[in-house]
Amino acid sequence: MRYFYLLCCLLLSGFSFVTQAAGNPALLQGKWDCAASLSQPLYQLTLTTQEQYLSSQKYVTSGTLVASLPGQPIKVKYAVSGHGTWKLEGEKLILQAKQLTVENITHPEWEAMLNLKQYIPKHAGGTLDIVRLDQQQLQLKAKNLPDNIQCHRG
Repeated sequence: MRYFYLLCCLLLSGFSFVTQAAGNPALLQGKWDCAASLSQPLYQLTLTTQEQYLSSQKYVTSGTLVASLPGQPIKVKYAVSGHGTWKLEGEKLILQAKQLTVENITHPEWEAMLNLKQYIPKHAGGTLDIVRLDQQQLQLKAKNLPDNIQCHRG
């Protein structure tokens, strides 16, 4: 569950990547289609979102988080949405979520038992390393994820 919390904090706060970002924050602005995943022995999380970075240094995110157990047919899908602020400092993207909403859309009746919402903060933030940012691609590295977050211009 610790990894679920970390993934949600970092991923639901927004996505972005930059190699030239500090000198050109306009590269980050616009819509991005993003994906990230985390595989552990007991579960797998996959997040796909559409991120929009505004020139006012605000962002809006919406997407789907799928939690599954390896080798099991059960998958739980959550609709996620949120908004907050962003800023660039050197090769880092700093995100501060003002609101995060997560709703179980496949099995809402399971929510009392799973109680995954307890791991998702309503106000979160995070710092992501910018691996790449150009007109079409954005890649971020989160400390607690083994693979980069991958985004393409929407």
